[in-house]
Amino acid sequence: MRRDLDGDRWFVALIGALALATGIGLGVPMGGVPGGLVGVVLGAAFVLLFVRNRFRRRAQRRAALAGPFPRAWRDRLMDAYDHYERLPVLHRTLFEDDLKIFLAEKRITGVGVRVDDDLRLLVGASAVTLSLGWPDFEWDRLAEVLLYPDDFDRDYNVGRHDLAGQAHPWGTVILSVPALIESFEDPDDAYHVGLHEFAHMLDVAQARFDGIPPGLDEAWVRRFVTFREKEMERMRNGRSMLDSYGAHDPVEFLAVAIEAFFETPSVLRRRLGDLYDLLALYFAQDPAGWDDARGRRH
Repeated sequence: MRRDLDGDRWFVALIGALALATGIGLGVPMGGVPGGLVGVVLGAAFVLLFVRNRFRRRAQRRAALAGPFPRAWRDRLMDAYDHYERLPVLHRTLFEDDLKIFLAEKRITGVGVRVDDDLRLLVGASAVTLSLGWPDFEWDRLAEVLLYPDDFDRDYNVGRHDLAGQAHPWGTVILSVPALIESFEDPDDAYHVGLHEFAHMLDVAQARFDGIPPGLDEAWVRRFVTFREKEMERMRNGRSMLDSYGAHDPVEFLAVAIEAFFETPSVLRRRLGDLYDLLALYFAQDPAGWDDARGRRH
């Protein structure tokens, strides 16, 4: 995530020019010169609102980064999150900055749950794990995270153990608190509801999910799809190390593969090296290599 939004000035200028041009372009055909003037006024109002929000966000981000990373947060992450512990020093510093930004800017709401700092920390850590290697990435498509007191069904009835999490293409992620806590307590089971649902949010494009990691070039997409089809068949036959839940459809395959990449990276590298290499390149992270460096073997 970006540490400083000053570089967005060109983007603000572009939005302003487009807003004014659009206002004039719509106003003149509808009302001649008076209509054009109205269009200019409306366009200028939009620009002012946009700029004000942009500068507010920049100030908020600077304030979040100004203070030190809380010692209590660091201690909790070292105790609860294996991926944070494996990070090299530089990556861990970036992770902490990203986490401060995420928690300062993203809305995390409890539904029958009291949201304390510990839960916010686990939610934020799940998200920034995925985006750590992308310095310009922003979680702009994420509008809100809802925390439920238990698993739920497709009608959102809590206590029905159909779903532990859900991601919506309009920007809402729902997480079961017990499932989220369990995900951090066992780092070696390739199950992590936070990573899984935020992986879906990475996948969303054009308000839909397609199971293709965004940003890959055509050659990598073809390679990924070919591998995916073969591995999904192996999953259906019980011959894959990946959770069989990923055999449901390509969208779930991607999320399950990402869980394995961060939860059991050494096993994934050893047994599905092509998939590991693709995800390591994609996320610009090498969790198995970092485990090697700290002498951890799976």
